[in-house]
Amino acid sequence: MHFVFTTEQTGKRADEIVDYLLGPRLWIPQVDYPDFDVWATKVHTQLKRERKRAIIALAGDNVVGAVIYQKHQLLPDVLEIKNITVRPDARGRLMASFLLRNAEIEGAKDFGSHEVLVDAKARNLAIRAFLLRNQYRTLGVCDLYGLGAGEDVVYRKELIRA
Repeated sequence: MHFVFTTEQTGKRADEIVDYLLGPRLWIPQVDYPDFDVWATKVHTQLKRERKRAIIALAGDNVVGAVIYQKHQLLPDVLEIKNITVRPDARGRLMASFLLRNAEIEGAKDFGSHEVLVDAKARNLAIRAFLLRNQYRTLGVCDLYGLGAGEDVVYRKELIRA
């Protein structure tokens, strides 16, 4: 299989990226994020305006993986990973790790970030294992969004600058 990874023209591909985010995905049970559809609609606008960025994996013309990221709104030298999504039939290919690492590199370069923050549901053991394998450490546990969907774990990774 041939994959292409890109950050180019993701604003122009916002429709396609958001449609992809709303489809089947690894690690993100819908019950954990009851307002995910509302969030995805906001992401569409933010991608078009480049308030959020994406690195995507393509198989042919189809999106099979994506990481959505942004400069943290309150912490100027922090990169925030907002979503990591890989199509279930692409699992086992280390695609999520590759996308995540490249989002870290792009964020450090574009935003001057020195660290990365990402959150996930505390009960989501698969994403916890994934983030720990990718050198993220637990920063804290709380209900970040107040939606009654359970506690969130905030993970942190220090970026090494070249």
